[in-house]
Amino acid sequence: MAGIKEFEFAGWQSAAASYDGFADATRLFVDPLLEAAKVGRGVRLLDVACGPGVAAARAAAAGARVTGVDFSPAMIDIARQRHPDVEFQTADAEQLPFPDACHDAVTANFGIHHVERPERAIAEARRVLKPGGTFAFTFWARRQDNTAWRIIFDAVAAHGRRDVPMPAGNDAHATPENFSRLVVDAGFDAATLRKELVERNWELPRDADLVSIFETGTVRMATLLRGQGARALAAIRRHAAEAMRDYARGPTIALPTRAWLIAAERGTGRAQQSS
Repeated sequence: MAGIKEFEFAGWQSAAASYDGFADATRLFVDPLLEAAKVGRGVRLLDVACGPGVAAARAAAAGARVTGVDFSPAMIDIARQRHPDVEFQTADAEQLPFPDACHDAVTANFGIHHVERPERAIAEARRVLKPGGTFAFTFWARRQDNTAWRIIFDAVAAHGRRDVPMPAGNDAHATPENFSRLVVDAGFDAATLRKELVERNWELPRDADLVSIFETGTVRMATLLRGQGARALAAIRRHAAEAMRDYARGPTIALPTRAWLIAAERGTGRAQQSS
């Protein structure tokens, strides 16, 4: 079986062309992310795990000088096509191709929990930040606290299987406590550490196929769904569609969606070494 990085790489290469549906969930948290990173006119921003460039483009529109990086060439191709005035390049979050202390801010919108070694990515974010610069990133709250995820997992539990083979990931360790510890261990100023649970409504058309959105726009959830078999997947789809009716608001479905936001500043002290 492939390792975490190989698994994630293959998955995001495949999902890039059909990511837009799921991107509507991630874009809900771009504004609070950029605000936490103090992004504004003239700020030199590095957007890590930029995907198709949603956060990078919004920062550029606010006047920031932005570079977006992602390890998926397919994602970078889409970002360049959609936002030709923003600089994008293929790069690994765990080994950024930039000199020390060259950015005013670093952001990562739902990227840090996907890397093989989050501690390395966080240490790299600190390395490329100027003293006093801010690193801010988001990751999903627990699936039982996130409506769309809970609907899908309940449907799988009722009609399918949970033991679809895939490499162990970092989701179980993606908690505000663990990630806050990694941020401080990387040498960020603990006194500036901020963690906040942000909630937004993910609005979808009433006829939206939630299973398809996850199947075509994610990696781990997509692997779980594709491993169900045709009959089970059809039952899962029906179950999810029925559950979504509880969240109907006029012509739309409004799914309460929660993510953690963590931000901290690079101090002037020496960073601890990450392994």
